[in-house]
Amino acid sequence: MAVRRTTSAQREASKLPPHSRVRKQAMREKPMADVIATSLEEDIVLGRRHPRERLIEQELCDRFHTHRGDVRLALFELEKKGVVQRIPNRGAIVRDLTPKEVMEIYAVREELEVMAVRILPFPVASTSLAELEKIQKRHTAAIDNDDMLTVFYANLDFHHTLFGLCGNACLIETIKTLEQKVYGIRFYANAFPEALERVRRDHLNMIEALRDSRRDELIKLTRQHLIPSPQAYIRAYERRFGGTSTAS
Repeated sequence: MAVRRTTSAQREASKLPPHSRVRKQAMREKPMADVIATSLEEDIVLGRRHPRERLIEQELCDRFHTHRGDVRLALFELEKKGVVQRIPNRGAIVRDLTPKEVMEIYAVREELEVMAVRILPFPVASTSLAELEKIQKRHTAAIDNDDMLTVFYANLDFHHTLFGLCGNACLIETIKTLEQKVYGIRFYANAFPEALERVRRDHLNMIEALRDSRRDELIKLTRQHLIPSPQAYIRAYERRFGGTSTAS
């Protein structure tokens, strides 16, 4: 009988959780510029890179074993999302959102996300509720396993699925665009276990409000769900930079 041999890379991959293996496989199939952009985005979300930190092209070329064309395209895509900022004579840096900018973005997000839950049709299909429950189980397991990258992606999936129920493509796309602009502040709230527990509790309560067609409760949960992240970021910003000044 033939014996199947595996490479060391395959053996290491087999030790990863299924969702992590899927993500790594997807990354291998992407163009290099997309791989770089996604990796940098994840570094920012996980707090490995901080506001105002320089993103040096040659260092990124060395890290990803590629050329400057791929790196520049990745930085351009992140700049379009609002995650990276280019400064004349300094190059690219992790975008430094001031407290004022954060509060402005979240004020608009609140109105758009409340609009989405206000117009979504009731009753919600059992298949949609089952999908949200499935995503939330992944989110809960990731919290319990201290897998912060999966916490981030599962949280995105939950909200994309929830707001997708409204059926308004323009509204859904606008919510996603604003969400991307504040990827860099997620780390600050996620660093606290009590904040993660609150997110988990909010998600479960949102599912129950959907199940029972309790729109007012869903609107209230949507508003309160947005509060911790900007508060945590602003506290950290003021500790680090000594106030609310903009980047120079």
